Amino acid sequence: MQAQDDSSRSSDIASHSTRMRHSVLLLMGLLVGSAGCLGCYRQTVPPPASISRPQPALQPQLPVIEPPAIPLPQEPEVSPVTPITKDNPWKPETATRDWKYIVLHHTASEQGDVESIHESHLKNKDKNGKPWLGIGYHFVIGNGKGMTDGEIEPTFRWKKQMQGAHAGVADYNQLGIGIVLVGNFEDDSPTVAQLASVKKLVRALSREYEIKTAQIVGHGDVKATECPGAHFPMSEIRDSVAALELEEPLAARTVPTLAIPLR
Repeated sequence: MQAQDDSSRSSDIASHSTRMRHSVLLLMGLLVGSAGCLGCYRQTVPPPASISRPQPALQPQLPVIEPPAIPLPQEPEVSPVTPITKDNPWKPETATRDWKYIVLHHTASEQGDVESIHESHLKNKDKNGKPWLGIGYHFVIGNGKGMTDGEIEPTFRWKKQMQGAHAGVADYNQLGIGIVLVGNFEDDSPTVAQLASVKKLVRALSREYEIKTAQIVGHGDVKATECPGAHFPMSEIRDSVAALELEEPLAARTVPTLAIPLR
């Protein structure tokens, strides 16, 4: 009887263990299934949408146009017409002589200035054997070698309104304004600056002292000499004064003009 009860109890225990095992397996299956379902229904968060901003439209590249190079005006080597000069910056401070001529010379040397010519002329003597007072000209025009090219320098003879010692003829020394240009114009021509300066000076003196074109001479016109040289443009200088005479007659040169202000 006892043995039968023990057998029945063992059978119950085994059956209960089997049911417990099935329950555990079933519970595990449910848990696994639930986990799988949760994985199936997990919401996927989409990545944030990128907002593309519109790019500015590219501006077309315009070609760079360089302005055309404008060449600077070049000064002509020789001005065709020397401007008329009504001013006379060489007016002496003393009473003027009654000038009637302008006599043009060259030094027949490559270089020189007032001082060197003065020292040279101090060694000269007149027909009576007396030494000269110094430089015999009234004006010297430099060539860039000893004086600035085109520089006009009056001498003591002009400043004191003394007679000249340059022509070798009494009348042209007493009443002739002696102008010498530094250079040897048997070999070369005056420089552009010298030519402009001598025109300016001769025109101013011609206007101031009413000296006509025919009274503007080279040294060789009054004495047997090659001075002022074969390449000296005597006719060009006379023509510049002739143009002045046409534009302003001699009688009108001494009449002062009234300055009218511009408005």
